[in-house]
Amino acid sequence: MLPFKAMANIFTYGSLMFDRVWTQVVKGCYASQSATLHGHQRLAMRGEDYPAAIPASQHFSITGVLYLSVSSVDIKRLDDFEGEYYLRLPTPVTTANGHTRLAETYILKPSYRHIAEPFAWDEEHFRTYGIERFLTRYQGFHEV
Repeated sequence: MLPFKAMANIFTYGSLMFDRVWTQVVKGCYASQSATLHGHQRLAMRGEDYPAAIPASQHFSITGVLYLSVSSVDIKRLDDFEGEYYLRLPTPVTTANGHTRLAETYILKPSYRHIAEPFAWDEEHFRTYGIERFLTRYQGFHEV
């Protein structure tokens, strides 16, 4: 993970895009907006309801939610929540109004790419079916 900054923008593309998950992990209230991460692919993870992002060609992109000026305390909570599989890396994202903003994004470490499925994560399936299972399975994460 990168060193802590006083505040940073955080781009989310999986379970943390959903307010029910985000508010279980962070304590602060943050402005957010839709954004897109180009040059990355969002893949399903074997046996899990959450996805992973991996670098890919510029033809790939991931839509998600950009949270603005997240505190260092909440970034630490997010680092703990994301765990050992991910690196928090600075990435440029494009907002819905076309502006480019620097954000930190959790990218799957190369050493764990073997547990990513070779197909895209289904956001609608997560919204409809997976979120309840996810919240039950990770019910202790809010104590991070």
